[in-house]
Formats: sequence, C-alpha cells, structure tokens
Amino acid sequence: MTTKRPGSGSMDPMTASGTSKTLRGSTGITLRAFRFNAAANHVMFAGRRGRVYDRIVVLSGVQPGDSVLDVGSSSGYLTFRLAAAAGPSGRVTGVDPSQSAIAHARRHARPGLVFTVGVAQDLGLPDASFDVVTCTLAMHHIPARQRPAAFAEMYRVTKPGGRLLTADMAPLLHSGGRRGRRQRADAGAGPLRDLAAAAGYQVESAGKLPLLRYIVAVRPRESRR
Repeated sequence: MTTKRPGSGSMDPMTASGTSKTLRGSTGITLRAFRFNAAANHVMFAGRRGRVYDRIVVLSGVQPGDSVLDVGSSSGYLTFRLAAAAGPSGRVTGVDPSQSAIAHARRHARPGLVFTVGVAQDLGLPDASFDVVTCTLAMHHIPARQRPAAFAEMYRVTKPGGRLLTADMAPLLHSGGRRGRRQRADAGAGPLRDLAAAAGYQVESAGKLPLLRYIVAVRPRESRR
C-alpha cells in the first residue's frame, strides 16, 4: 500500500520491483497482479483460505445491516464474505490502491457493495461511518513508520462502539536487524495490539489463525454529556 492517495486515473509514482507483479516505492507496495496474489494465497493457506477468511468474518462481529470497511481489499475475496454477513440491508466498502483489483471487484459487486481506489493512510471517507473495519494481510505492505497513520485513519472512520479486526503474518510486521530476528523468533500479535492501542482502540482479544495473528479491538463510546 502507499501513503499518497492515488490521483484519478493514475497510480502513485513508483518504481518497479524485482517482478512486474508489484510496484514498490519508499512509501509501500501495491500489488498489481492480484490474480497471481490470490493464487499464491490459496497455495500458502494449503486450501484453507476460505475457512480462514470465514473465521475472520465471524471474529469481526459483522451483523446484518452493518456498515463495513475492508482496508486492503484487493479484488474482494474477504469483502464479498463480509457483504454476505452484512446482508442486503448492510453497506460494505472495499479500499485498495490497486486499480486493476478494484476494477475487477467492481464488475462483480452487488448493490450495497462499493469498491474504491485508496490507501490505508488516507482513506478519504467520513468520520465515524463504519460499524466494523477489517484489514487482513495488508499492513505488512506499509512501511513501519507509516502504520500508525493507517491505524489512526481506521480509528477515525470507526463509529464509537465499532469494531476493528486486523490480521497479518506476524513475522512480516517486525523490524529488521538483530532485534527484528529476536522478535520473529517469538512473533505474535504484539505489533497489531500496540498500533491499535496507540490509535485509541481498546483491544478486546488477540489470537492465532493458520499463518495469521489477529486482534479484535473496539473504539470506545463517546462519553455522554
């Protein structure tokens, strides 16, 4: 993902990485070959990807009629599952910096399901507008120094009392160097927990899924006056 919001009809300026499947810049990574990425994820999860993502939907707590945001949605593999849980009265938005992935998702979207090109660090969505926010296998594409901004944006768009579920491969969230190697030896959901708490969320739970570590957090309700 990137920190700068893509302009209309154009990608953020980046340089090509080692393959044409990604764009890598100083601010993050955009996955261009989303079909290749989806196939790689299927192999990585050893055929369990659907079951893992169904569990993520359950953990997120999406209810019929909820407004839901999926950050780093790619072509919508999780987003469509969230939409099924939110039902016909729900409203679900997927955000991703990949124009090709968003175009693909839009072609398959049903009423109440919207996909938009955007980035986690500058969502461009109204304050306190979502009951549930999810971010799965996206945070590790954002440089560590930019992750607090992404969590701050997710907090901003979460309704008071709303929920955040974020999940990622823990070793990819830790820094490099000797300290990073020690952290990876005992990798957990700590980085996600710390980022969520720093943004203002109250972390309710953390746990493991196949290949992933996740947290569930809540934006505190505003005090009544």
